[in-house]
Amino acid sequence: MNLIEKLEARSGAMKVAELCELLGVDDKHIYRMAARGSLPCFHVGGAVRFDPQEVAKWLRSKYGMVVADGKKPPAPAQSLQRQERHIA
Repeated sequence: MNLIEKLEARSGAMKVAELCELLGVDDKHIYRMAARGSLPCFHVGGAVRFDPQEVAKWLRSKYGMVVADGKKPPAPAQSLQRQERHIA
């Protein structure tokens, strides 16, 4: 099962720690991306939460993966490594 399939199989909101573990990144990256609005999130009180379905859509759009209708999204694909350097 790939990363997007894992996200799509989940139900309920994800905590920062869960998303960090799944994506293999530090929590500072997640908080920074959420604060910038580059990673879809929502707030419950003072806590940041993530809808796994929205994160899966975000990953597809960021990295040019094929969407459900079989077509690639219009945005150019970038490698995860290149994107992380840009964020840091």
